[in-house]
Amino acid sequence: MDGVCFVGGSYGVLAASGKRALSGRARSAAAGGAPSRRVRCARAPDAQKDGARAAARATICMAASGSAAQGDKQEPAAPSKLVVGGFFALWYFFNVIFNIVNKKALNMWSYPWTLSTVQLGVGALYCSLAWIVGLRKPPKVSWGLLKALILPSFGHTLGHVMSCISFSLVAISFTHIVKSAEPVVGAMAAALFLGETYPLPVYLTLIPICLGVAMSSASELTFTMAGFATAMASNFAFAMRNVFSKVSMKDYKSELTPANQYGLISIMSFLMELPFCLFFDKGIPKLTSTAKVPVPDQTVLKYLLACSLLYHLYNEVSYSALDNVSPITFSVGNTIKRVIIILTSIIVFKTKILPLNAVGSAVAVLGTFLYSYSKQIYVK
Repeated sequence: MDGVCFVGGSYGVLAASGKRALSGRARSAAAGGAPSRRVRCARAPDAQKDGARAAARATICMAASGSAAQGDKQEPAAPSKLVVGGFFALWYFFNVIFNIVNKKALNMWSYPWTLSTVQLGVGALYCSLAWIVGLRKPPKVSWGLLKALILPSFGHTLGHVMSCISFSLVAISFTHIVKSAEPVVGAMAAALFLGETYPLPVYLTLIPICLGVAMSSASELTFTMAGFATAMASNFAFAMRNVFSKVSMKDYKSELTPANQYGLISIMSFLMELPFCLFFDKGIPKLTSTAKVPVPDQTVLKYLLACSLLYHLYNEVSYSALDNVSPITFSVGNTIKRVIIILTSIIVFKTKILPLNAVGSAVAVLGTFLYSYSKQIYVK
């Protein structure tokens, strides 16, 4: 009976109690009366005892194996730090190089509508080929999934083209300073459309973001109202994309890998932007350079294809990074990435900045970091 006691404490206690009770009745029967059937059952043959022990041992083995299997299902292996670090390193690398190549492409060929459309198209082609040749398992597409992707894809399309237009009008560093105000717009959208509110300390961190953007705008040498407005419009578009994703994609998140989700969004965004591209750029523009110092058509084509591929790669890797860390960690990583882009672009393009512009940039980026950190502390 030791094996049964190992399986379950209560069962062992009952069994032990029963054994003592039977022994007591056996002694009473031996003292003055005929043995009862219960006494005869207590004196079971050895074969019966051996069978009970064998059954107990089998029960223990099944319980142990069942517990192990259940534990394996409930505790999936967490991604290693090396994997997460690799995703972030690739995300930063592709993003920084994209911003530099993209700005150079716009300087030599100023068609932001067509450029942004080509970037989405290259991403759509990249994913489609990966599915066709078997490099990636294709998603199971249904009408319900396509309907759920319409609004997030629209927000992604608008945010991307507005960013591209802003890059063509002002310095990269200034566009990214304005885009650091995205948490302000995101908090407003979450409160208005999702009913999500945060504690007061979280909202207080939005003040330095707004102050820093205002200081940077007031002293930006390349400032244009169109460049500022399109950068802010991209903030609103991406905030709405996040809202739409939470509302319409909640039933499909488990069915899509991050790469496949972004692939479907790229395809739908390309189809959405294509007619607007043809309208605003009056058809398909020639590859002839629009820069003051023209460059060969082949150079324009190389930069066009390079920045398009880099755009897709950095977004795809960012989705994979977000899938392996918490949203707060991703937000902090995004803030660090923006700092790296601003500093790199200032060095590469030799952007002149005034002291007030530098202070405003630092305040805005610091506010973004405080916003992410305060959400980690106060939002449960």
